[in-house]
Amino acid sequence: MASVITRNVENLPNSVPLSSSAQVGDLIFTSGMGGMDAETGEVVSDDVCEQMDVAVARTVAVLEASGCTLSDVVKVVLYLTDPADYDRINEVYVKWFGDHRPARTCIVAGGLPSRERVKLDTIASQRES
Repeated sequence: MASVITRNVENLPNSVPLSSSAQVGDLIFTSGMGGMDAETGEVVSDDVCEQMDVAVARTVAVLEASGCTLSDVVKVVLYLTDPADYDRINEVYVKWFGDHRPARTCIVAGGLPSRERVKLDTIASQRES
């Protein structure tokens, strides 16, 4: 059985009982990141695009701690509370991912914690040296 390495990046509220990421082999699995401010634990805004920006920025920090970037992401799962936000989320997504197109799933969730409207998690593969 492969060993699991967990990492905690200082962009998760301390009260959350999970790791920022887990690594098995060369795969990095990030925890779901939403639009919450890491210091206050409060949602940054009710605007879904602002929340998406924060969620991706927090994901980037977690990936960087594992030696990865967004270009190493092979899978993204997006969770939205409102399907009407899909097109707006895609605009923010393209801003961050550019021409990189990992596999992606989008799920409409009945509710996310603390007024979050979007959350994402990723799977990345570390580059070979």
